[in-house]
Amino acid sequence: MLPRREGGRLSVLLITSRDTGRWVIPKGYPERREKPYRCAQREAFEEAGIIGKVRKKPLGYCTYLKDHETPLTVSIHLLRLASEATQFREYAQRQKIWISPAEAALLVEEPELQALFRSIDAGNPLTSQDRLKPRRITGRRPMHEAAVSLAMSPVSR
Repeated sequence: MLPRREGGRLSVLLITSRDTGRWVIPKGYPERREKPYRCAQREAFEEAGIIGKVRKKPLGYCTYLKDHETPLTVSIHLLRLASEATQFREYAQRQKIWISPAEAALLVEEPELQALFRSIDAGNPLTSQDRLKPRRITGRRPMHEAAVSLAMSPVSR
């Protein structure tokens, strides 16, 4: 999760998927021996040009169907924005938008991700990445795992 804050307002980053153009958060498969939080950090840069400090402990987990057939459980890691690159690997293939968590909940399709966005209290901005505790999805066993970064940063409006 990539949050940012400007003028006391909290916003999160969404990007478009390359295949359908729907709004998602940066995510991908860990490379060999790569920790999930490092994967989240790498994917945030490759897919959105986001550079920052990633939280090792997941904020939460969600599931989705990759290509409408492969069930994945993803761990969501907060990434504190340090800067944004103007050029990055998937620059020409995606759009990105910084919006409030409430707006993000309306744009993403995954119900568990919607719930996670709704749980972020924009009226009480994060001062520490440790303020939010991870939430486990009970009864779910991943067939595959992927790491996700959820970047946050302040929005200027």
